[in-house]
Amino acid sequence: MEEKRNPSKAVLTVKETAREYHFPEHTLRELIKKGTIPVIRSGNRAYVVPAKFEEYLAKGGEPYVE
Repeated sequence: MEEKRNPSKAVLTVKETAREYHFPEHTLRELIKKGTIPVIRSGNRAYVVPAKFEEYLAKGGEPYVE
């Protein structure tokens, strides 16, 4: 059975995303730096949209393409 997460926030910080999805924070930051995962940037901060991150995971880590 596929587990669906339902965070109460529209966007998550990198730290919150790592905690919510049990994903290494360092790896998440590296993927964001490479542009593999789409994020919303505000200054030097990056916010992850949970639906887009789940889509990334569902595709088996396929790079993001607009």
